[in-house]
Amino acid sequence: MRFIRPHTLPSNVYYGWYIVVGLSMVSLVSVSMAGINFGFFIRPMQDSLGINESMFGLAQSARYVGFAVTSFMIGRMIDRFGSRWPLAIVGLIAGGLVACIAFIEAGWQMVAIFFALGLIGFQGAGGNLYSSVPISRWFQKKRGKAMSAVFLGVPAGILLTPLIAGLISAWGWRLTFVATGLVGAFVIVTIAVVVIRRSPEDMGLGIDGGNPQSNSDSDQNAGDQSSERSWTRVEAIRNSSFWKLLMIQGCQFVAFGTIVSFRIPYFEDNGIPREVIGLAFSLEAVTSVAAAIPAGIALDRFPPRLVGAISLLIMSVAIASSMLVGDAWQVFVATGLFGLGAASGAIVWNTIWPNYFGSQHIGEIRGRAMQLMLPAALVGGPLAGYIKDSTGSYIPAWWIAIGLLLVAAITMVSTKAPVIDDLVP
Repeated sequence: MRFIRPHTLPSNVYYGWYIVVGLSMVSLVSVSMAGINFGFFIRPMQDSLGINESMFGLAQSARYVGFAVTSFMIGRMIDRFGSRWPLAIVGLIAGGLVACIAFIEAGWQMVAIFFALGLIGFQGAGGNLYSSVPISRWFQKKRGKAMSAVFLGVPAGILLTPLIAGLISAWGWRLTFVATGLVGAFVIVTIAVVVIRRSPEDMGLGIDGGNPQSNSDSDQNAGDQSSERSWTRVEAIRNSSFWKLLMIQGCQFVAFGTIVSFRIPYFEDNGIPREVIGLAFSLEAVTSVAAAIPAGIALDRFPPRLVGAISLLIMSVAIASSMLVGDAWQVFVATGLFGLGAASGAIVWNTIWPNYFGSQHIGEIRGRAMQLMLPAALVGGPLAGYIKDSTGSYIPAWWIAIGLLLVAAITMVSTKAPVIDDLVP
């Protein structure tokens, strides 16, 4: 089915940028749907239900496991049909599941809901195929800029952190889950149906707003700057660069899992008021915005492996800064650095995979990669929770995270774009 460009839209604006704006709105509401802001719910839920730390880590891992189970099928579906209607259905289901967290009475119920969220592919950062695949299809030369613009929805959502913290204090954690779930579902479904389209060809457009006739790989000359070789899933798996990226992102998964949900309760345990933490997260949003656009520009101009290595080093420093938090100002330093590292890292992963392996089969390739990274997805959260329950501190887990990030950064520098000669028989 071919879609006609709405006559009300300015003809000089490439429709891909409308999709970028729409997907950034999806990112914005997703942050508050048991996403980055979930850490603010941990202590209130513990006070109400008596759930231990490791159960929250297990819930985050359950989401990754769920996504690993279905990621290949989701990626293949989006490659073939686009993300418009799948995203609409997922938005509706995800909103209902997040609202259902309000009614749990035991930790296993929370884990089950997070597993279901993973099954439908409601995943953040580098794992969100519903956003990254369509952007890969609509953009090539400006892919880094487009990915960074989509990511701007995440820091915009983080700016709502003080509001979420205030709602928890005023309404309680249960009603806040209901509100964020329903609002999120409405926004995602609306954006998916009204804005999202499968590919520029469906609207008679070309990639990056260029000539539609140049979209096909077979029509492109090898010397054309816009040409891009699209690897098949089988070819990608037989290339060494695929496995290096897999190892690097696996290390990052483990590291993020140890801190992403637990830094907020750690700050609270160190006597930092929840309101101050909320303001510090606003700074994180600002630094994420400050990093996003420069990271996108850098990815369009420099080897993504170098930009990726820098983001991993920044994240290791952010974790070290979090470990040292004792006063309010130190929270702002830690969250500011975390915003820089997380923003640039997310954009790197959404850009480097299609840059290395092309856009035609990128859903399948990333879906298979996610399945292979399942062990790494299982480790981080439960490890940090178990160490906290056993020792009373997150610090040992965070030292492990820093070591993994440093190894990943060194490996990233040496991971060059794949060539056909590197295929393993």
